[in-house]
Amino acid sequence: MEREVRGCIRPDHPALTGHFPGNPIVPGVVLLTELTAATEQLLHWMPGPLELTSVKFIRLLRPNEPFTILLTERVEGEVSFTVLRDQLRIAAGTLRRSEPRVRQDRS
Repeated sequence: MEREVRGCIRPDHPALTGHFPGNPIVPGVVLLTELTAATEQLLHWMPGPLELTSVKFIRLLRPNEPFTILLTERVEGEVSFTVLRDQLRIAAGTLRRSEPRVRQDRS
């Protein structure tokens, strides 16, 4: 089942400072933050460790440009995602929940 959420990054977002003056673009990490929020909102995933098993940034996103995140569940705990701007793919990949790793003490 495919689910979607729409968003827009405001020009005063703190991550845009210096990225790039006079010609700002939204950093990929901001899109990934939106992606993790979408998994929590749409799929009801609890916050926790995630693995990007693949990700490709294809086109730029600028402040104030609306975008859509599409999530498609593949198997339990794994989704493929596509980020669109005006029906053009700007990013895509797969994401899965990872099990928290327990540190082993070697006493």
